Amino acid sequence: MKKNLKDPLNFSFENVLEIAKLIMPVAAPFVQGALWFGFTKLDKRAAALNNLIALAEIIPAVDLNLPKGVVLAALYDKTEDAVKIINDLIQGLKEIPNTVKKQVEKIKDDIEEKIEEVVPDIPQVDTYKLAMAVKECNDNAKKELGWLYNSLTAPPWIASCMLQKGMPVTTKWIKDKLGL
Repeated sequence: MKKNLKDPLNFSFENVLEIAKLIMPVAAPFVQGALWFGFTKLDKRAAALNNLIALAEIIPAVDLNLPKGVVLAALYDKTEDAVKIINDLIQGLKEIPNTVKKQVEKIKDDIEEKIEEVVPDIPQVDTYKLAMAVKECNDNAKKELGWLYNSLTAPPWIASCMLQKGMPVTTKWIKDKLGL
């Protein structure tokens, strides 16, 4: 039996609410983290606070009792700093067994290796072509984003545009070159 497209859908909001109740505990830390991460990119004091959060959360005896999303965003933002802190902490503690030190060193090396893997090499292209492509992508971002154009939204937009042009660059590189 074929359904007529003009018939109303049999839709229950109770099902949507039940699904939302199941998803929210899982999704909430990521939403909190995304909001906190975005806020830290807009406010220098919040970015400085990320250093303290990352430092405190690494030390097992300290619990700031912050939401998981905020801690996740702080550690994501300060991954390289957190690796250095872990290394200094291990070197400073004398009573840690060698097996634990070796395991932490392996984790630290894995993190550093993965950080290096994520950052793509900037291809060797003509400087003029690269500059023109960045200008074109930046102008496009300003036009399309309008009042939303800022240091948080523009770099990913420009990086995506550059990738489409076959010139992959990082958002950090874009921020440095455009002063965002």
